[in-house]
Amino acid sequence: MANTAPRSRPAFMAAELLAGFPAALREAGLAADPGRAVCFLQAVRAAPPRRISDLARIGRVTLIGSPADFPIYDAVFEAWFGQVAVIEAAPDEDDEAAKPSPPKGDQPPLDPLDGDAAGKAAADDLLRGRKTFGRMNDAETLSRIRRGIASLPHMTSRNWARSPAGPRIDLARTCRAARATFGETLRMMRMARPERPRKLLLLIDVSGSMKAQSEVNLRFAHLLVRARPRVECFCFGTSPSRVTGMLRHRDPDQALGRLADMVFDFDGGTRIGSSLDEFLSVSRYAALVRGAVTVILSDGLERGDPAEMIHAIERMARLSHRLVWATPLAADPRYRPLTRAMAGILPHLDDLCDAGGLGALERLAARLDAVEHGPRGQAGRRFSTTGIAA
Repeated sequence: MANTAPRSRPAFMAAELLAGFPAALREAGLAADPGRAVCFLQAVRAAPPRRISDLARIGRVTLIGSPADFPIYDAVFEAWFGQVAVIEAAPDEDDEAAKPSPPKGDQPPLDPLDGDAAGKAAADDLLRGRKTFGRMNDAETLSRIRRGIASLPHMTSRNWARSPAGPRIDLARTCRAARATFGETLRMMRMARPERPRKLLLLIDVSGSMKAQSEVNLRFAHLLVRARPRVECFCFGTSPSRVTGMLRHRDPDQALGRLADMVFDFDGGTRIGSSLDEFLSVSRYAALVRGAVTVILSDGLERGDPAEMIHAIERMARLSHRLVWATPLAADPRYRPLTRAMAGILPHLDDLCDAGGLGALERLAARLDAVEHGPRGQAGRRFSTTGIAA
């Protein structure tokens, strides 16, 4: 039987304050989207704060995506919860709810901090709540992927270089050689356009719905970044983060550890459309897409507006040489892209494939060369022939 007892007045006021706090942050200009608001309320419910400083720390971890937003957050928090201490100090006599427990041990209660001290406390909180990675023992599969990196897409350079069997005669070098033999051309110098690795862009979804797959995808990215030039990697949940530099570290465990200190939206909400739109709005990031084989590792479960995601993918498809969407959901042979967002982006994808594990990523790497040389829009044609999606 459900508990139908009415809540006391202080409890009701506290619930209203908690539910309205994310909206107050949005009005102040912070990106406290509904996904972050749900995480905040769930965190408060799972671990009820004993002091106002505990509540401040929960809000910083769940509602804020960047330390640069801490000053605005602190100001809104102080204005919004300024009277909570009064509420706690004057409990209703009829309220039989659990009262705040006194601090345990010899530790003094924590108080809200300002300025640099607040930043250090927030950093400590983030450190305690940071993403942790295990150790992957599938060395055999990683070795196979490393050996297969040579088969990843290449492109022909626009510049000509010396080549003994090239198709074009290097007239300048041939003439210089002829001067050394009193005008007699004894040898034709040749040149060719050498091949070089095509740009490869990895966009990895690290939101809560991809929690079980994030580490595998990042270790795959670490392998590619380390073993091949012209590879860029970004993580996104609610906003994009460039992690290529951190993944260049030789030790994969240390690389992922450094990455966990950098990316703030691990295992959080999912805003694929806004994240990709923010990515493309930065000119130096958009330049990385031009002419690249772009691989998006995500389940495509958009929690925002599907139209925003469709618009971002359409633009990314125009910029990319090829655009591939890899989702762990495709590990199930019955998977069909039937959500509004996935059905909308399907005509713009050149391939939609499985990314459910390291073995699937190995197959993905092996098929990229065929995708590069194949016709565009194959994902839409593949599913339209089955009558599932247009």
